[in-house]
Amino acid sequence: MFTATQVKATPSTTVWAPSTTYIQPYLTPHLTYDTYFWKKIATPTAGSQVFPIDTGLTMGILPFESVNLEVGFDLMLPSADPFLFNAKLGIPETALGGIVGVAVGIYGVGTKKTTDAALGTDYNIAYGQLQKNLPWGGYLSVGGYYGLGAKALFTGSDAKVTRAGFIGGIASPDIVIDKPWLKKIILAADVQTGKTASGAVGFSPMFYFTDTVSVLTGPIYFLDKAAQPGGAQYMWTVQLDVDMALLPAPPAAAAAPAPAAAPAPAADAPKAG
Repeated sequence: MFTATQVKATPSTTVWAPSTTYIQPYLTPHLTYDTYFWKKIATPTAGSQVFPIDTGLTMGILPFESVNLEVGFDLMLPSADPFLFNAKLGIPETALGGIVGVAVGIYGVGTKKTTDAALGTDYNIAYGQLQKNLPWGGYLSVGGYYGLGAKALFTGSDAKVTRAGFIGGIASPDIVIDKPWLKKIILAADVQTGKTASGAVGFSPMFYFTDTVSVLTGPIYFLDKAAQPGGAQYMWTVQLDVDMALLPAPPAAAAAPAPAAAPAPAADAPKAG
């Protein structure tokens, strides 16, 4: 997210940034409904003091195990130019001998070009991530980004231009609850550096009600509060995520039949020895 008129499309993320090499599986659309808000009373201003609601859809489009590609869009409303697009290409850790997972992508591809007179939505932020699954569960990822869009879109409140920075994320092992109303919880945090509208730190527990339905909720702390709606230093986010597989799950492998038990000897059968 940027401001009410400066927003970003969201590929698979941890909390705030695309700080994971995870990619949506083949033909499994991922629906997200993200809100960001704070308690300060909105007063009349020339611009909005809240972020638009982000309704997004992302789906994997390659039927391979060794390389994956997801593409998606976000619909940011209310907004004059609501559509932004994203894509991410990755190789999972298992395909690289368990060393590390790799992903490269682009997000914030908007439909309105920035001009000298007005800001647009053509951020075009390229990024790359390396991710390692931790031995005790969860993961750690590190990477960076570079903004390919107009300079004005990467200028902070201090008038300095920051096009490049660090993106990193971490997630805990599954905290298994195994109740009818809640399956598990995962704790996660990430950061995107830069004293611009996109620089922030996020932390959130993720509540998985099923394997395909979850809610993430937690604080987002901004690194340049003057670049946020209403000058907010932080906001609270609630993100609903739903996976919707278009293909049936592969059938489970059938268990090998147990060897037949030897028949019990008849009562009058001869005994060995």
